[in-house]
Amino acid sequence: MQVVLVALNAKYSHSSLALRYLKSYVEEGFPNVETLEFNINQDLGLILAELARRKPDVVGFSCYIWNIELILPLVGNLRKVCPNTTIILGGPEVSFDTEYWLRTYPEIDFLISGEGEEALRRFLEEFSLAEGALTENQLQKIPGLVYRAGEEIRTNPWEPLDLAAVPPIYSGDLRDLQDKIVYYETTRGCPYACAYCLSSVMGRVRKFPESRSLEELRRLAEAGVEQVRFVDRTFNYDVKRAYELLQFMMELDTPTRFQLEVSGDLLTPEILKLLEQAPENRFQFEIGVQSTNLHTLDAVSRRTDLDRLAENVRYLKEKTTVRVLLDLIAGLPEEGFWRFGESFDYVYALKPDRIHLGFLKLLRGSRLRAEAESFGCLYTERAPYEVLCTKDLSFEEIARLKVIEDLVDKYYGPRFERSLEYLIRPFASPFAFFNELAAKWEAAGRHWLNQSLAGLYRILWDLFGAESGDQDLLAWLCYDFRLSEPRQMTPVWLGGRQNRSLENELIQSGRIFEILPEVEGLGPREIGRRIFVETLHFSEGTEQRLFYFPPEGTRARTFLLE
Repeated sequence: MQVVLVALNAKYSHSSLALRYLKSYVEEGFPNVETLEFNINQDLGLILAELARRKPDVVGFSCYIWNIELILPLVGNLRKVCPNTTIILGGPEVSFDTEYWLRTYPEIDFLISGEGEEALRRFLEEFSLAEGALTENQLQKIPGLVYRAGEEIRTNPWEPLDLAAVPPIYSGDLRDLQDKIVYYETTRGCPYACAYCLSSVMGRVRKFPESRSLEELRRLAEAGVEQVRFVDRTFNYDVKRAYELLQFMMELDTPTRFQLEVSGDLLTPEILKLLEQAPENRFQFEIGVQSTNLHTLDAVSRRTDLDRLAENVRYLKEKTTVRVLLDLIAGLPEEGFWRFGESFDYVYALKPDRIHLGFLKLLRGSRLRAEAESFGCLYTERAPYEVLCTKDLSFEEIARLKVIEDLVDKYYGPRFERSLEYLIRPFASPFAFFNELAAKWEAAGRHWLNQSLAGLYRILWDLFGAESGDQDLLAWLCYDFRLSEPRQMTPVWLGGRQNRSLENELIQSGRIFEILPEVEGLGPREIGRRIFVETLHFSEGTEQRLFYFPPEGTRARTFLLE
């Protein structure tokens, strides 16, 4: 029996967690099950050809909001070229509204609702016994199976798995995962009941055996995985377990980074103290703030101690090397444009490494989707079911927030740090500045164009400084450019020189060794590649600064020259 399991990942660098679970769970009885991973940027015709060439008896697709709109036409065409193939869809996107899927898409034979490991194993067992002609009695034995019985759509109940019974998925040869982003979990389920999320409807929190998790994390680190991205919904809900796993990951000898979704207000003093010893680039914490509006948080059943969260984020930023990402969701109930701006300003003031401004998605099976009418929410008909407007937030305001999201991605962070500090100063808040930047950006038609990195500096000057000739803005743009761009000469419009006379003077006089003793022993050419001297003309005086770029992986430094 030829069985093929298929994933369409969001990026080439990603790998499918679901396919590994399914293959591992069924391979004792079905060792020839094949898994194929593609990505959503690949040609669907080529993917179809790859599937059809195998002449499979059964094809299973792993479905999410980011790939369902590609899987559906792929399934339709597969049915035409392989009419005898049995097609099964599983995953969170098709685990709800199951009747809709089977009535709308007749080319789909079966769905698996909920966890797929045991359901797939039982399906393949019954399918092989029946040689493809499954009886009603056989269908009823398969947990979570959704199938047609004449004109009726029937859904079998499913029970959460004992996770100790799931075989390890990261064992054997892992060389194919080198430099990849790997998804991993130590728990399933969530202790909370946020109305926009599906994790809470998947039942209570269940844990994989800790010894298994430690061994698999060690194997992934040894395999040279670029990043292990945990999908545990609240990694630190169990404080003792979180501490032990963090300590283990800290002690690994590896460049692998571990990204974890944590509740910021649940980080204990013991965990924070432990993280002070974490190696550089070892951890990245994604912390969901979502909103600071208490009415909004109450409407979506989200409990957060915002004061404690802020205190813990400041601790992480000041005393550890942990990278901090803070999330916001636009379009939640009871939060309009400027009230969302207050949530943005709260997050901005905490100075995380990244701000992720997301938009509400009305996921199938979520409580908010069922309650959409109550807060006037309209959303896209097709995945990802993103909010179009609510009674508190107009479509025009959401469109503006989309531009702001793009600009925050482009400009927030160390690359434009001093320039943004200067530009934001006269505005009422950071959000007010980004709203003004978005208005100017759209008026100039910039939102239609791709921008180069160097071009982003020039745009800030054109939009906020060129007309007035703001000398201080020009100086800070030059400062940021020079600190962040070690391989480019400073543009002429930023006051850049076309020669290296100042740098050569520092090297030839030997003064460079007084300022930077660490370059002693390097040749003049190597030193020259690592330094720039810029003259910054501020309204209150002129500064001459040396910019030094240490070996890769270390942040550039700047020195004021006399």
